[in-house]
Amino acid sequence: MSKLSDLPPHMKLFARLLDEVKSDYRPPLPEIHDVPVAFYLDDDWLARERFELFAGYPIIVGHETMLTQAGEHFTHDHLGKPLLIVRGRDDHIRAFYNVCRHRGMRLAQNTEVMRKPSFVCPYHHWAYDLDGSLKNVPLSESFDGVNLSCRGLKEVPCEIRHGFIWVQIGETKPLDLNSHLGEIDADLDAFGTGDQHVFRQTTTTKKANWKLIVEAFQDGYHVVRLHQKSVGPLFMDARASMDRVGNNLRAAVARAFFPEILNAPPEKWDDRNHVSFAHYIFPNTIIVFHPDYISHMGLFPQGVDETVVVHTCLIPKEPETEKERDHWERAFDIIENGVFQAEDFFVCENAQIGMASGANETLLLGAQEYGIALFHDILRDEMGPFRQSPS
Repeated sequence: MSKLSDLPPHMKLFARLLDEVKSDYRPPLPEIHDVPVAFYLDDDWLARERFELFAGYPIIVGHETMLTQAGEHFTHDHLGKPLLIVRGRDDHIRAFYNVCRHRGMRLAQNTEVMRKPSFVCPYHHWAYDLDGSLKNVPLSESFDGVNLSCRGLKEVPCEIRHGFIWVQIGETKPLDLNSHLGEIDADLDAFGTGDQHVFRQTTTTKKANWKLIVEAFQDGYHVVRLHQKSVGPLFMDARASMDRVGNNLRAAVARAFFPEILNAPPEKWDDRNHVSFAHYIFPNTIIVFHPDYISHMGLFPQGVDETVVVHTCLIPKEPETEKERDHWERAFDIIENGVFQAEDFFVCENAQIGMASGANETLLLGAQEYGIALFHDILRDEMGPFRQSPS
């Protein structure tokens, strides 16, 4: 029989959830349970968030299986900087500023994945190799006396880990995934995100503050109510347990037949079918581990009431038959359109309208929303208490 002390970190949370269900434990009201509405409306505060959080920490911009051949690349502008992500001839994936070093023109215009042998600026045809080095300058003699060898594309710190492509656009500190992830590193390894393949990816713009969308995935209070016509019947009511791991959160939400395993030994526990794990990776990533696939969401604020959401569906292997492809198409449609868009994002957008109405000065967090309180603790630790900008 497995010892609880030998369990991987995320399964210790599973064990805690079992104990909480057995004992009918209910979490206490969060110590700070009133949240100022201005927290979701203040432009100056958002500017601080984008500078201190989104520029200062590693951010996932894609999955390595999006780029399988040398020369395949995509652009990424959601962080407020024009980025170019490309797989080189040496098979390494690199990130650059998508900016010609001559006059600053964007090199690549495509948002979808494309393949090129090199990048040629459409303005004056300066050409760059896949490793960012400057290959050709037309009429180079007109730059006599200028050292062009240092005019390769400016590289952005980039690392591949667990299949994800991480970048960090801020230059105040090095990209350090070990410190950033902590135990979440082991979780992603246990769930095998590096062995997955991208099946579908959608990019949508939601009229809601990015924090509201994070919060939508941090409480078990709404699951059977908001999702009553979709996935709600698959879960127990308000039975979730959460851990703070550094600046990250892991949550386990009990599925409907969870009571059937309350007395089962650890070797019978299933981290995909008995519960649904949902991880928040600071500052803007949500990963939901469904029974047979994974949803990865990147949230990129564009304004206090506007967030770009990139949802990527990761599956165990590329479909080999039309039947398999149809299965994943249906699964993706259910979670993307039936759950996330029609329900989660719907309430976030309508809550944002409520924020701006002036009806409330604060929002109330109950005991079943303590995951949201943990999220606010993280933000407070990073940025200090919220202070509204002068009118």
